[in-house]
Amino acid sequence: MVAKITDKQDVFFRYLEHVQQLSVETVMMENKSNDDIEKLLYSVSYEAIYRVLELIDGYAPAELRVDLVDKDTGISICENIELHDKCVDYLRTK
Repeated sequence: MVAKITDKQDVFFRYLEHVQQLSVETVMMENKSNDDIEKLLYSVSYEAIYRVLELIDGYAPAELRVDLVDKDTGISICENIELHDKCVDYLRTK
């Protein structure tokens, strides 16, 4: 039996759908003649992760506010930083 999703879950998944589409389109426009598949994959995955982190940081539709919380401590991973700004220090981009 498949559980019915809530309205908030639907908004979340629709936002992820938007992130995926926007990420692919952005990278395709930037890499029109690029034959390096590894570079292309890093670019599109970076774009998608960056945009999901923007969602968590609060840069998403007003009807969707999420947080990323450590289950052991109950502390938000977002505390005192913008995740989407910090990911550039860790993730491989183009």
